[in-house]
Amino acid sequence: MLIRGLAIAALVAQAAQAQDPLSAIDWLSESIMQPPNFVISPPNIGGQTPSQQISSLPLELLSQDAVGILPPETTGFPTALWGNLTTPDIVTLIQKSRRHELPEAAALEKQILLAQSDPPLDARPNSPLFLARIDRLFAMGALDEAETLIHLARVTEPQLFRRWFEIAIIGQRTNAPCAALATQPALSNDVATRVICLARSGDWNAAALTVSLAESLGDISTEATDLLVRFLDPEMFANLPDPEIPDPFDPITFTLRESLALPRPETPLPLPYLNADMDLRTPARQRIIAAERLVRESAVPPSLLYLAYRGARAASSGGAWGRAELVQALDAELVSEDDEALANAITEAMIAFADAGLLHAFANEYADSLAHFPPGPDTAMVAPRVRRLLLLANRPLARWADLGPQDPPNVTLAIKLASRDAFSGISPNRDPISDAIHQAFSNSTPQRADLPALMEKLDRGNFAEVLFRALDLLSKGQSADPQDLHEGLFLLRQLGLDDSARRAAIQLLLIEPEPA
Repeated sequence: MLIRGLAIAALVAQAAQAQDPLSAIDWLSESIMQPPNFVISPPNIGGQTPSQQISSLPLELLSQDAVGILPPETTGFPTALWGNLTTPDIVTLIQKSRRHELPEAAALEKQILLAQSDPPLDARPNSPLFLARIDRLFAMGALDEAETLIHLARVTEPQLFRRWFEIAIIGQRTNAPCAALATQPALSNDVATRVICLARSGDWNAAALTVSLAESLGDISTEATDLLVRFLDPEMFANLPDPEIPDPFDPITFTLRESLALPRPETPLPLPYLNADMDLRTPARQRIIAAERLVRESAVPPSLLYLAYRGARAASSGGAWGRAELVQALDAELVSEDDEALANAITEAMIAFADAGLLHAFANEYADSLAHFPPGPDTAMVAPRVRRLLLLANRPLARWADLGPQDPPNVTLAIKLASRDAFSGISPNRDPISDAIHQAFSNSTPQRADLPALMEKLDRGNFAEVLFRALDLLSKGQSADPQDLHEGLFLLRQLGLDDSARRAAIQLLLIEPEPA
């Protein structure tokens, strides 16, 4: 208590005497002044930019619930996405959504959250539905998509501003929300937010006085005061013990601790916070590990992971460094004329990335290169592996279709799905997953108790409710009950999402450890 009081007093004295702003901490003062760098972009429809599309309606008449990045032409969803569901019912659906093992299921949930749609019948300003969509994207680690939605809506109230600021500070781009707060002070009365924005603008004197006043009025906790004082003058605490790691912590606390190089929790970080490690200034191995986790969860595009792999210089072997080396070796062999070395590089990389749960991302990264690559005698012998990659990436088999050894049964069934061959009769498959897939695509109706009610909901137009149920059934992937897989795939097809059902089925068949 005494040390904190002395520190605050010293800050206030410095503020009163300073002719120039206090020096910012290098890491945070540089990073929070970076502009946004979105991975995704709102779609361009009919030659118009998103701002042109939105400006055709008065903003005050545009419900936040209608705001989205993806139009129906892209998603295949109806405009009346929610049917007759009320806002509380929809919020509950979103909040109960599970983690998805299948990339296609995660992609479909993202599409629901990002879709342009009619608002629910009970929509109102400052919608809890829009906030629930932002919160779910945040939890999934999809911060760029969440921030893009916020930009497309108008930030006019504190709850949405808080989410915007928390996303922005993790992504190290607080310029826009701080500028908004400067012109609309009512957007936030959070002390830490105000202190950070004041410091970012260079007014460290006002930041110090704000901490002092908030502490004297009891508007801020002891722990938050300590952290903000450390942030404003870290040298004062150089020889003191680190503060305890809060559990849980919030985005502002996390970022302030990062700026001070304080220890992280020993347990894995929640997905949203891993976005902080995607900065190019992050050490290579740390950035690769963060990117691998985010890609496994379909939170960021695989291209960001491969950018990290290609920029790394391995300091040891195995693990993340080993995968970086395999990527660089495969890149080199693709432009060499050594057919045998390329075949070996494909095999080694596929085994490693399948074992790491990253085969789908690997397939999407290399499918286009391999699809157009002229196979030689040695690469022809690994054609079944290449076909597996092309199928996972939804690419045509082209010149690899008839090469090499015979495909295993799971690849043969995946080829049938990709070719849209007809399924009929009794399943010839002994494998439970393959049998569930056969039944779903031969239009065999699942004998499940909840199916009649789900079909009735679909008839009433509750498209999203039925889709969330299908995704829930598929969420466990290969470890799911085969009856759940049958029903989930069947529902996707009943929703008119046959392409998605086929991609999900192919992933069920092919995302597994690669035999050596």
